[in-house]
Amino acid sequence: MFCSEGDSIGGFISPLLTLGHCNYEPPNEPEPAPEPNMPNIEAVCCGSPPPHSAAAEEEEETDDNSTHSYVCKFNGKSQRWECGDKEYKRDVLQQVIHAHDNKDGRRTIDQLKDFGITVYLTEHGNINYPILRKVVEHASKSKANGSKNARCFLYKDENGRLYNLTLNNGSGGLAGSWQSTNTSFSGLQALVALTILSRVLPCYDDAGTYIYPGYLSLIVGIILSEEISYAWLNCSMFVTGTPSVAAHTIISNFDSDWPRKLALFVLTLAGLSDLVDANGQKYLTLVGVAMSISILAANLGSRAWHFMNWKTLGQGRTVVPIMSYMLAVFTGLLLPYIGFGKIQAGRKSAIQLIALNSLTVAIVFVLSGVEKVQQFLVNGSENCNQDNANITVGIWIALTSITCIFAAQKIKPVIQDPSEDTDPILIEDQTSPVGYKVPNFPDFKIDPILFSGDGLSCLSMKAVTAIGLIVGIGAGGLVVSSGLYNYMEHVDNYLS
Repeated sequence: MFCSEGDSIGGFISPLLTLGHCNYEPPNEPEPAPEPNMPNIEAVCCGSPPPHSAAAEEEEETDDNSTHSYVCKFNGKSQRWECGDKEYKRDVLQQVIHAHDNKDGRRTIDQLKDFGITVYLTEHGNINYPILRKVVEHASKSKANGSKNARCFLYKDENGRLYNLTLNNGSGGLAGSWQSTNTSFSGLQALVALTILSRVLPCYDDAGTYIYPGYLSLIVGIILSEEISYAWLNCSMFVTGTPSVAAHTIISNFDSDWPRKLALFVLTLAGLSDLVDANGQKYLTLVGVAMSISILAANLGSRAWHFMNWKTLGQGRTVVPIMSYMLAVFTGLLLPYIGFGKIQAGRKSAIQLIALNSLTVAIVFVLSGVEKVQQFLVNGSENCNQDNANITVGIWIALTSITCIFAAQKIKPVIQDPSEDTDPILIEDQTSPVGYKVPNFPDFKIDPILFSGDGLSCLSMKAVTAIGLIVGIGAGGLVVSSGLYNYMEHVDNYLS
């Protein structure tokens, strides 16, 4: 695990834990006073151990092979700690946790450090929303810099006991739905839908053409539900490099799938002939189709970014989510076939997949030019000039096939190794702000909404209560007045 020297989280670094060197200061040295209004959080990260590390000295000085001995060697080639008997990894940590001289948790954190794990630590009374954001930003930047995903976020109570800090804000359910959607995502359906929807775009400059969306919103919203869902979350996880779904709920301004909802809402409005005229339907349909195409391209592009194992952007700047979405759309239009799940096989299998699917997309696109098909999807688009659409999409299919064939050759096939660690010291958990937790520790579940703030600090409780009563009564009076206006109109008519 690599860390830049001098980085810190929370405004200062305590003598207990330092970021970059993992050294302890003398225990009797007083800690520096924290800056005012700055949360107390520390981070530990470990690089390569010194030539004569404690683990190496222990190996040289003892030949005890009992289950209580545990020697870990640092592999300079893989930059990972390798331990002699992996089956006892959690047992060794448990022994350290229960040690009589581990009342403050220092030895436990030191053991995690020896395993090569980055530890984010916050203490009792110091949990707040800014701290959670800082941890997510730091973890995502470390991921963007190529650091290994060996990290955890611990909470230490007033008695020195350690817990995994996790979120209890529904992120677990969101993660399950997102993972299920990604599993059932069909790259072929997304690409076919993208090309067919493009047939509507040539109608934008045809003044004499009226288009009616028909069943388009139902097809996009129901049949293509997996392919059009969670575009913003996919960009956050795969392009930005957000550590977990819980981290996305902390850092994002909205948790709901707004891109999909907005696209379907626009297409639904376009189908309401009583609400908008023919020209309004035409332009609303064009906007809804353009939004749907961008969402499909973003989902393909974010998956392609992930499968190509490209460097993520990292959190921290306000414009990063927008940049991630735009990059995902561009990648989806440039390398659409790399967003297919089966592309991970790589080599000849990936090239065969691209060739077969490009032919399938071309055939379906040609069939979509049939008048009856276009009348079912978007009635009126058959009257637009489709020659430009056919030429443009044909060139695009050919060029993307070429670029994807060359890109697929750089994909490294996923190789499953049965000798992988069967007793990991960390397990993946989407409810953790950093994406992983230590199974030896219990969970301390928090809801970030409880730390969102205390309201306006310049107003007292009585002042806020008074303002709330005034606003509530005024809102009710506004609604009542609309009814009284019509009522008084009837009274005036009756009297006159």
